[in-house]
Amino acid sequence: MNPSPVRVRRDGKGSFTATNARGAEVVIGRPAEGQAFSPVELLMAAIAACAGLSAEGVIARRLGEDAPVTLNVTAEKDEEANRLSGVRVSLDLDLSDVDDAAREALATTIMRAVERACTVSRTVEAPGVRVELVPVNE
Repeated sequence: MNPSPVRVRRDGKGSFTATNARGAEVVIGRPAEGQAFSPVELLMAAIAACAGLSAEGVIARRLGEDAPVTLNVTAEKDEEANRLSGVRVSLDLDLSDVDDAAREALATTIMRAVERACTVSRTVEAPGVRVELVPVNE
């Protein structure tokens, strides 16, 4: 199934609002202007959220339905190429009651779940993914 369309409208200088078909909105802007997410920050958030959603079932089964999960995302930018050269997502989980063998097994299972189910990271990592910009007045 294809994702639902997203509409992005300009609200003013350096400010856009993205709206999905369900009515959710997110404000997007330049990093130096206001409290909006930058496009790169949205990409980073999308990668982390997709990883979290992909691993949520595994984490809930192993650590409990209410297990707190925080994903922290950092990225490195290749300034010359004007693109991200790497993104790192780290999961912050309470593993205080988990022995070393179970931690290793959980990490492996989480990685497999994300590699299999995270559409965002799979797309970003895929060679030949095309982004097409079509200037059309509809």
